Amino acid sequence: MNKRRLMITIVVLIGVPLFIWIQFFEVPNKVKIGEAITQQDPETHQFQDVTSFEDPYMGDSSNIGGLFQALPLNQDRGTLEMDSESFSLIVNYNTTTADLGIKAEQGVIYNTTAAFTLIGNLQTVEMRFEDKSYTVTRENVEKWFGTTLVDFKDPEMFKEKVQDKLKQASIDDWIMVYTEGES
Repeated sequence: MNKRRLMITIVVLIGVPLFIWIQFFEVPNKVKIGEAITQQDPETHQFQDVTSFEDPYMGDSSNIGGLFQALPLNQDRGTLEMDSESFSLIVNYNTTTADLGIKAEQGVIYNTTAAFTLIGNLQTVEMRFEDKSYTVTRENVEKWFGTTLVDFKDPEMFKEKVQDKLKQASIDDWIMVYTEGES
């Protein structure tokens, strides 16, 4: 009986802490890693996570930096350059479009649309990769959608009009309108 009791005590002393560690530390860490990966992809990014960066003016550099740190492609983002007189922003990336493949153009579409939706007076965003540059204007984005971007602040509307369309639409046509054929 003593051996049995000793075995049960050992199992409990090892098993319970192991269960607690797995349940409360290991699994949540894996979930966070999975969420971080989905936030990198324009097709799976959660737009509601960036709505807190909404601002009528682009002058707050920490807000703009936080927004682009929370948008897809942030793992490759370099420096930001703001010109508050022309209401333009340059986002430098430390990678090539060839390395990112289709995700580069999807990121350009998703990130610029999100930026124009959330930053009220932002007029131009240039996304510079090591091998290519995309200049997108608010006017071109609104021309693509045929409306202003005010309604896109609703995460469901953004998902329907932007994110879901990224999976279906011809990216080449979309990029062509966004950049007026210049890239």
